[in-house]
Amino acid sequence: MNRPIVLCVGEHWSSAYVYHAIRNLGVTHVIMEKGPSPFEAESSHDLLLDVLMKRISPVMKWMSRRRIAELKERYPLKDEPIPMHHILKVTSLNDARTKMWLDRLMPELLIFHETGPIDPDVLNRMDCPVLTIRPSMAAGQLEAYWALRANPDICEVRIEQWTEQGWDIRDRSLLYLGGTDNFVTYPYLQLSVALPLLRCQIEQMLQPAKQERRRIE
Repeated sequence: MNRPIVLCVGEHWSSAYVYHAIRNLGVTHVIMEKGPSPFEAESSHDLLLDVLMKRISPVMKWMSRRRIAELKERYPLKDEPIPMHHILKVTSLNDARTKMWLDRLMPELLIFHETGPIDPDVLNRMDCPVLTIRPSMAAGQLEAYWALRANPDICEVRIEQWTEQGWDIRDRSLLYLGGTDNFVTYPYLQLSVALPLLRCQIEQMLQPAKQERRRIE
C-alpha cells in the first residue's frame, strides 16, 4: 500500500484551493487546526495597514470581482469545500493528537499551508519531506500594499522544505503586480503561481518512490 500525502492547514479560506490542486497526487487526509495562521505585525505601521485592509477589503473585493474571476480561471482555482470525511480536526498542529495521527498515517510527504507556528521539534521528528508555501497570505498581502504607494513592488512566492538548518527554498517565482491588481487580488495571484510550483515539487519528490515500487513489482 502506498504511503499517503497529508495536508496540514489552518481554517483559512485558501486551504480548499490547495487541497483541490494536489489531491489527485495522493492526498488522503487533511489535518486542520483551529483558526487561521495568526498575523503578527512587526511594527505599528504594519498594524495600521492591516486594520485599513480589513476595513476597505469588502469594497475593493467587489470592485475587483472581474480580475479575481480571471485569476481563478487561470490555474484554475477550485473553491469547493474539502470533503468532511477527509478532515481530521485538531486544536493545534503541535499537540499530541496531531502527532498520533501522523504516526498512524506515516505520510510519504507532508504539506503545511496557512498554519500557526510549528514547533521545530515536531518538524524534526518527521521521517518524510515537509513542504510549505511562503509567504503566508497575511504577510504577502502586506507586501502587496504597493497599491497605496507611489512605486509598485514586485512580490515573490516560494516553495520551501524543512531541513535540519530550517526552511530551505526549493523553488520561487516573482509575482508581477500591476494594472488592475491590488491587495485583495493578491491571494488569488499568489495561488495561481504557487500551486503549479507546489505540484511540480511534489511530483519530483514522488518520482523516486514510484520508480522503486516499479522495480520491486
